[in-house]
Amino acid sequence: MRANKSWFFILAALAAIASFDSASASTVDAVEYYNPTTRHWFRTPHSSEIAAFDAKPAWVRTGLNFKVWPAAADASPSALPACQYSAPVYGADVRFYGVNPDECNFLRSYPEAVFEGTPFYAVMPQNGSCAEGTQSVYRNFYSAGDVRFRFSTSIAAYQDTSDVPKFQAQGTVFCVPGISDAKRADIVRLLMQSTFGPTDDLIAHVMQAGTPQAFVDEQLGKPASQYPQFFYYPISAPASCKFDASAPTGAASLCARDNYSLFQVQLSFLQHALTGEDQLRQRAAFALSQIFVVSGVKVNLAYGMAAYQQLLLDGAFGNFRDLLYKVTLNPVMGRYLDMVNNDKTDATNSTAPNENYAREIMQLFSMGVVELNLDGTPKYDAQGHRLPAYSQEIIEGFAHAFTGWTFPPLPGAAARLHNPVNFAGEMVVVESNHDKQPKFLLNGVVLPPGQSAQQDLNAAIDNIFNHSNVGPFISRQLIQKLVTGSPGAAYVARIASVFNNNGAGIRGDLSAVVRAILLDPEARGEIKTAGDFGHLKEPVLYVIGMLRALNGKSDGVYLRNQLAAMGQNLFNPASVFNYYPPDHTLASSGVTAPEFAI
Repeated sequence: MRANKSWFFILAALAAIASFDSASASTVDAVEYYNPTTRHWFRTPHSSEIAAFDAKPAWVRTGLNFKVWPAAADASPSALPACQYSAPVYGADVRFYGVNPDECNFLRSYPEAVFEGTPFYAVMPQNGSCAEGTQSVYRNFYSAGDVRFRFSTSIAAYQDTSDVPKFQAQGTVFCVPGISDAKRADIVRLLMQSTFGPTDDLIAHVMQAGTPQAFVDEQLGKPASQYPQFFYYPISAPASCKFDASAPTGAASLCARDNYSLFQVQLSFLQHALTGEDQLRQRAAFALSQIFVVSGVKVNLAYGMAAYQQLLLDGAFGNFRDLLYKVTLNPVMGRYLDMVNNDKTDATNSTAPNENYAREIMQLFSMGVVELNLDGTPKYDAQGHRLPAYSQEIIEGFAHAFTGWTFPPLPGAAARLHNPVNFAGEMVVVESNHDKQPKFLLNGVVLPPGQSAQQDLNAAIDNIFNHSNVGPFISRQLIQKLVTGSPGAAYVARIASVFNNNGAGIRGDLSAVVRAILLDPEARGEIKTAGDFGHLKEPVLYVIGMLRALNGKSDGVYLRNQLAAMGQNLFNPASVFNYYPPDHTLASSGVTAPEFAI
């Protein structure tokens, strides 16, 4: 009965197919329809059939179209003619497509199959995979008392159909022009890792660029966004620049907001992140800002914080040694961790150099507290105890090496032992306030007596920079912030090796490190399904990413308030330990997942 009803449709379809759409075009759409009553799918590249099915109320477009080559002249040189068969005995909507000559020849001998010609051209997969520039067409087959086929380039659709009882999953049956789901997923994932969020335009741009490498290299060459120029203000606000609750929009209140808070710095960051061209540089700088932490909790003058964040932007693709040196001499960091006005030993007053920065430059900014293998795992002694990376004596050695530095003098002012607070420029040395005694540093290095403050500083930075921990310690954190919170040890080792030597004998090349992180096999490739891959989007990435995906606009005012409410008050972490520690683990699984600590 069902076969009899199908004859009218089959005859009409055959009449339409007798002259396949003859207008030459590079590609045409193969449109998919679904009948929710019969639960059948139907796909066609023929314009006459498309018009006919669009007029049938029982059939709806799924939107999962794909492109095909309508003629040999349009197709890839390796393309073959597809065969098209119907099976009238099973219903008017049964349609088979194939490219494999063995399949097509077999069906010619099958009595229930009706050959209907060559509808398009496609490429045979090689070892189940499609070549660059083509995408897989997956086939599902149902034969339990009925015959149905579904053809799709969507992995999700293919998997969902495979889950329907009695539907067989037959894998990739031919290749058509386009970008595969796996490649598209990889592009979107790349943009999640290297920008503040994918946009339709950026996805298309990466597809056009052709490879992840091309996009990453393009981004590495982008010039840095620039924070606005904020002018010097004294550490204590004058009366004309204090918030007045009775006049919150008055000149004094606005002056206080713009200069004695991070309001304008936050807005500038958010606007750059939302629309800036240097997305990878900004992501790298944002990651570095959560390693080299300073906070508006202690330094809230706009001109100082903007200059510090600009330093990270400018140095994000430079050399780690240079960045470590510049961070050390930055007066914002100097004030935050007490290196500025760090006096030499004074036996009369029973004072000694401040150890705060000496401790944190090792613990948080470069190497961690235990000795590490190249893959970031701890080293142990014969008794199974973790080996400490440094001792109290070494902390004291660095504290003494860092003595004698003060704020840069204000224009026109005479230099003093302790210059007044000024965040413009680098700290300057007062040689008479520098400790000249020997200092014990890492790896048994002893700085000789009598060296200048500049000599000791350079030697101290070199001593830290060349420690074997720095490569794995910094590489792991950058991987965590860009790609995955729980990177494999081999991933860390590969990136640490690049940190140690960029291929040209240079240590600490951050551009090479970032490039290697994003192009590593653990970051790229097929759709990722491991439960511990990736990372929770911290509020900044979540909010900006959502807005970018929707092509949203913002001056940043609303966003900064929402970020603070979500636990990430921008550039205002509660302590030098950032908004979350890099080793935070989920109690339920033991998986390292830093952002879950917010």
